[in-house]
Amino acid sequence: MPAKVRSFCKRHRAFLLSGALFALLCVLLTRAGQRPDRYTVQAEWDAQARTLRVEQTVLLTNRTGAALSVLDFHLYANAFSQEESAPVLPQERKYAYPEGFSPGGAEVAAVQVNGRDAPWELSGEGDTVLRVFLPFRLRPQGGVEVRLSYSVALSDNRLRTGVSARDVRLCNAFATLCAHDGESFRHDAYGAIGDPFVSACASWEVHLRAPTSLVAEGPGLVSASEGSWTFSGDNLRDFALVLSPDFCVAQGEVDGVTVRSFAFDQEGAQQALDCAMRALSVFGGLFGGYPFPDFTVCAAEFFPGGMEYPALALVNAGLYETENGMLEFAIAHEAAHQWWYAGVGSDQVLYPWQDEALAEYSTLLYYESLYGAQSFDSLYAARIRPATESLALQGVGVSQSLDRFESGAVYDALVYRKGAAMLHDLRARLGNEAFVGALRKYYAENLFTVAAPGDLLAAFGPEGADRALRWLRGDLP
Repeated sequence: MPAKVRSFCKRHRAFLLSGALFALLCVLLTRAGQRPDRYTVQAEWDAQARTLRVEQTVLLTNRTGAALSVLDFHLYANAFSQEESAPVLPQERKYAYPEGFSPGGAEVAAVQVNGRDAPWELSGEGDTVLRVFLPFRLRPQGGVEVRLSYSVALSDNRLRTGVSARDVRLCNAFATLCAHDGESFRHDAYGAIGDPFVSACASWEVHLRAPTSLVAEGPGLVSASEGSWTFSGDNLRDFALVLSPDFCVAQGEVDGVTVRSFAFDQEGAQQALDCAMRALSVFGGLFGGYPFPDFTVCAAEFFPGGMEYPALALVNAGLYETENGMLEFAIAHEAAHQWWYAGVGSDQVLYPWQDEALAEYSTLLYYESLYGAQSFDSLYAARIRPATESLALQGVGVSQSLDRFESGAVYDALVYRKGAAMLHDLRARLGNEAFVGALRKYYAENLFTVAAPGDLLAAFGPEGADRALRWLRGDLP
C-alpha cells in the first residue's frame, strides 16, 4: 500500500476497518500454506415429504487466534419456519408465497465431535444458528471434525431455499460455519434485504440422491447417474444446488471453462448460455481469469431477478419469456459476482456496496465492451443517474450496513446504483486504463479472501481512495 494511502486509511480506520471486521479478516482469510476447511455432504431428497436428509462432516481449523469451547453454524433454513421470520419483505410475500405461506425449517437429529456425541442447542434469530459445545478447548490452529445429522423441510415458495412444481432450490440449505469477530461467532440475521452472508472459502464434496425424474445441477459436477450425483469444488464460499424435472440443457466452453445453462425450454437454455459465455469472456479480459473450472446458469421459480453463488447463478424463469433485454442484464450481473463475491469476498452485512456496486458497474462495462459507448450511456442514464439525482439520497453515504435499510428500494438505489456512480466517478478521474488496472490488482491480490473496503480503496491509489471515501461517507455527490 502506498504510504499516503496507508496514512489516510490509518486516520480513517474506524470507517474502513472496524475492530469487528479486522478480527473477522484474521479468521476468514485463507492464505497459502493454511489447510482449508472441508465440507463433505451425503444428502437425499425425498420429493414426497419435500425434505432433504443430510449427513454432513466438517473438518475445521481454528483460525480465531484464541481457544474455542463452542462452534456455531448457520442453519438458514429455520428462517422459513414462520411467516414473520421468512426473509422477504411484507409487500413481497404474495410473490414469494403465491399459494400462501407454508412453513419449512431444519431439524437436528445428532451432533458428533471427533466421533463422540456432543451437546448442542439452537440460537440466533429464528433459531438459525446451531451451537455445538466442544468437549475440549480447541487451541488456535487446532483441527476438529464435526458430524451433523439433520433434515431440511422445504416450503412452497419462490425464494432461495424452497420448492415449486418445477424446481427444488437447495441454496443456503447446508450448515456453514459462522464468521467470527475475534470475541464470538457472528449470528447475522437472515433478513429480507440484501445478502447477509459472510463466508470463508472451503472445499466442498456433495453426494446427492434424488428421484430419477429430476435433473440436479451445481458447481463442480463430477459424476451423474440414475438418481445419483457427485459434486466437488475448492475455494467455495457456499454450496447451492437446483433440481428440476423440466430442465433442458445447453453447454459450451470459453477460455477453458465449462459453461452449462439449464432452463425450462431449449431455446431459453441456449440464449442464457450465449449470454453467460460472453460475460465470462468479457470479465476475464477485464479483471483476470474466471476463478472456477465451471459456471452454471439455472432458470428457477425465483421471484427476484437473480442470485449469485460460487460457480452458480439463479435467474428468474420469467426473464426468459421477456424481450426487454433483462435476461442478458441479469446473467451478466450474476456472472460479475463470480469475481466480486465468489472470487474476492467481502462482508456483505457491514459493507454490502463492496460486491454489489462492483457487480453493477461491471455489468455496464460488459455492455460497453460488447455494444459500445452508446449502450453504456443509455444504461447509465436509465439505471444509475437517477440515484445520484435523488434528493432523498443526497448526503447519504454509499457505505451502510444492512440493518440501516428500511426498504428494498433504498437499498437498491444506494448500494447498487449510487455505488456504481461512485465507481464511474473514479474511472473518469483516474482514466479507464488505471481504473481497470486497479480492479485487476484488487482481484489478483485478494482472490479467495474476504477483502476489506480498504483493500479496494488502496488499489485505486491515494487520489482514488480519497475520492471514494467522500462517496462512502456521503460527502459526494
